[in-house]
Parts: sequence; C-alpha cells; structure tokens
Amino acid sequence: MIKRIVAAAAAVLALGLSAAPASAAVDPAPAPAGKWQVTRVNYNAKGADVLGNRWQEAAYFKNRSTTDVDISGWTVHDTYKNPSGEHTNAYTFPAGTTVKGGATVVVSSSSGVNKTDPNATQVFYMDFNRGYNGHWLNNGGDTVFLEDASGKVRAKLSYAFDNGYYVR
Repeated sequence: MIKRIVAAAAAVLALGLSAAPASAAVDPAPAPAGKWQVTRVNYNAKGADVLGNRWQEAAYFKNRSTTDVDISGWTVHDTYKNPSGEHTNAYTFPAGTTVKGGATVVVSSSSGVNKTDPNATQVFYMDFNRGYNGHWLNNGGDTVFLEDASGKVRAKLSYAFDNGYYVR
C-alpha cells in the first residue's frame, strides 16, 4: 500500500515538473518595468490659469524599484480625450530616457530644456498650448496616468479639488 502511494506521488511530481518548462517557454516573464508611484501632482497653479504660470502644473513619478528602467515611448496623460478618442493632454518620453532605480522624473506643462541626467531628478517639458492656457490638469479633479509603450498603466493618481495646489 505504501509503495503504491509513493509511486502515485512520484508520478504526480514528475508530471508537474515536466509541465513547468513548457509553460515557461510559451509565456516568458515580461522584462521588468519597475514599480512606479505618482508621488505628487501640482494641479492648481496659484492665481488664474494663464499661460505665464502653466509651469506650476507638474506630475512627479518615482521608480520605486532598484532597477534602472528605460521609459522611452512611455506616456503621461490625464483623463481628457479629444473627439477622436486620443489623449491630447499627453507627453511621450523621448528615445533613450532611462530612470534609475529609486529616482524621480517630473513632467511639466511648461516649455524649457529637458533635464535628462539619469543621476539626478529628470524634468521633461510638454511645451504645448492645449488645455486652458496650457494648463492640462483640471483644478476640480482629474486622474494622472503613467503608461508604458504598450499602453499598460504603470501608475495613476486620482484627485479632487481640496482648496490646495497639489496632492501627494
């Protein structure tokens, strides 16, 4: 009786081990993309929303892993879509953009020269005149998304107006 139980257990174990490599070969794990968090959103510029203070709106994203991540082609956007269904209040990171593990990247709606040093906080400028006087985040509430190049949401933060200027 014990011999039959041991033989049956060995057969089940052998079957399970032989199936594992086939499963891994068919569905390989995706390349690591890090763990991301929206750490701050400056959504309400002080004063009226005018072109001159659009630089006050920004979203901060932190790579919470220890792995450097290439975010080329990743996109930051809010919930707004134009009649064609496109996120036009959006910024796509340029080729060669890498964020070190533990580092922060900032996207601002202003214009400027991108700061792309992966050894420091990197800042990217949307430099567009969309939204209301170049302001892309709704003061009354919105959601900010970070999506990878395939469209997978890596981080998001929803907020509502709280009489302040930023959330974190």
